[in-house]
Amino acid sequence: MISYNDSPLTQLPQVSIPFDDLRRRMAEFSVKFDSFIERARKRVLEERNEYKARISEVHEEQRSTSAQVASLRSALSAHRNLVSREAAEKAEMNAQIDQLQTRHAAQQQTRDTLRQQIAATQSAIDHKLQAQREYARKLDGQARLNGPELLFWETYLGVRIEGAGDEGRIRVVYLFPPSSRKAKREATFELRVPDTTVGEYEVVYSRPRLDQDKVARVVRRLNETRQIGVLLKGMRGLFAEDME
Repeated sequence: MISYNDSPLTQLPQVSIPFDDLRRRMAEFSVKFDSFIERARKRVLEERNEYKARISEVHEEQRSTSAQVASLRSALSAHRNLVSREAAEKAEMNAQIDQLQTRHAAQQQTRDTLRQQIAATQSAIDHKLQAQREYARKLDGQARLNGPELLFWETYLGVRIEGAGDEGRIRVVYLFPPSSRKAKREATFELRVPDTTVGEYEVVYSRPRLDQDKVARVVRRLNETRQIGVLLKGMRGLFAEDME
């Protein structure tokens, strides 16, 4: 049988362990640890709540920012549309201004052209009036010279000069002696009188109808001499020849 009396284990000094103090300390540690855990838990809860609140604030800020961005985009789009519309209106106004300027320039050109035409027409009218006055003066002088001759033609040769219903024409009527077929024979022609001294006379009608080449030769002599007697004599000869 083994004896432990002489064993080193039995020879260790006896240690007095204060279990009560240890239990007290353990209890105090447990209280402190529980308090630490509770404080840590509260801090974690507070931090989590703060985090959630911060996250909510961030989300709210994001929503607000998104709303502001959408509003700014809408305002930018409206501004772009307004700028585009104003640009279109400006282009249209410029086009209308160009049209008005073109029309104004055309009207000015037309006005200048009309003024030139009016001035030219007025000048032509003045020249024509002057020529007509000169022609009337010459006709008046010629009438004084032709008066006795016309009276002779009317009295002794049966010639009558009358109006033809047109200011630019005169009618000349010849009365020929009666023949075996007709008791009274009459011939007539109408003469167009020029407006100026340089214009030409023209026989526009005759009854009975005469040879136009012969009439043209008589009128040509009239235009060359400007003597009415040449015409009356020549036309009477043509009518007399036609009535033979």
